[in-house]
Amino acid sequence: MADQQKGNVQHVCIYQCRPQADDPWYNLYEEIDADELDDYENTKNIVRGFMGNLEPKQYGDPSIKSARKHDFDTEATQATLNTLSTFHLGDDTSVDSAEKEDESGEDSGEEETEGDSEDEESFSDVSAPLVNGYIEAPNSVDCFLLFVEYIWESDRYESENRLMIVQLPLREDVFIPGEEDEGEGDAEELFSQLQDAFDDNLKKSVLYPYQEIPELEDDSSEEATDETDETSEDENADDDRLGVAYLYQGNGQAQYWYKYLDLQEEEHEDEILANQRIEIIRQLQDDDTDVEDIDDPFKEIDSLEDVDPDDLSDDIDQYWESGVVVEIGNVKIQGLTVGDVLGQDAIEFYESEETDEVFTVIRGQEPSFRPVGQGTYHQTGDEEDNDEAIDIPIFPELSEYKDLSQLIND
Repeated sequence: MADQQKGNVQHVCIYQCRPQADDPWYNLYEEIDADELDDYENTKNIVRGFMGNLEPKQYGDPSIKSARKHDFDTEATQATLNTLSTFHLGDDTSVDSAEKEDESGEDSGEEETEGDSEDEESFSDVSAPLVNGYIEAPNSVDCFLLFVEYIWESDRYESENRLMIVQLPLREDVFIPGEEDEGEGDAEELFSQLQDAFDDNLKKSVLYPYQEIPELEDDSSEEATDETDETSEDENADDDRLGVAYLYQGNGQAQYWYKYLDLQEEEHEDEILANQRIEIIRQLQDDDTDVEDIDDPFKEIDSLEDVDPDDLSDDIDQYWESGVVVEIGNVKIQGLTVGDVLGQDAIEFYESEETDEVFTVIRGQEPSFRPVGQGTYHQTGDEEDNDEAIDIPIFPELSEYKDLSQLIND
């Protein structure tokens, strides 16, 4: 039986952000409590759709560029996200504060009752500094930022407190209720217009599962200093590490989307190679740079025939799994890595001494042929769980090919 999962929404907060305006600004467009969500059918459907879309993504798979795990740079931002992800969870997250009130005595309780209940921060108060960070981030775009606090429930795992932040870029053809007459926002009307645009075209999001912030030991203690050795430092390295956030960016990484949350950059292997090549080009274009002084491990490779994978520069290792596109005339071959090209296991290149033509041989199993953009057809079964993906083949009867010896003879 399939694992049943669902999100129990606690709070929705919608900000309208205009970082590209001459005088950048943002405002709280609408705030919706859980008990009011039933009156917001379009909003509820949008939120549930985002949760169902984002939760299953494989954020830990290094081969997937669009979904990544990012470490925090500062404890302050993680603490803010912890607060937002547990803001309306009542007794589950207020035990510590309740115990502190009991320990503090009756007098302090009276002071709190009579005192500044008006000073208590709301969900929008806590999230506003993050929105302001988005507004100030270089290259951020006009959008709606949707903050959703929810509990993710599963049959197989304990429920988890979560915060979801979704970017909904503004479209010129969408009327924004309440904007022109400066009246109140209307999330229902807004999302009725945006639903078709964002159901299947999600651009950027953040998922933050609540995580305890580790308490770091006081290094100033003489006793701690005396007992610390290299082994204990290595063992505690992960304990001292801050938490992670899960980012989805459908169109590739934009720095502003992780930097406004004080998250560290998480480069994909393909980006590491691309950035290295861009840096080499920049150095070559600098008139003050001597070409001989440029450290480029790829420059050492001038013949694939003589490549020995075991005798390559150590600097090549970090790019071994980086993706490479091979372009031959109007044909592009994708899905290869630097290691595939240099190791010459999956692909080989041969040059004709008579014609100077280069022949490319891709070694593998029997090929399949499918139409561009539509490799499979989804057939709906009698029951909801019986959907089937069916391949769409071209040349379904093709089973014989030229003999390899003909390549040499030709």
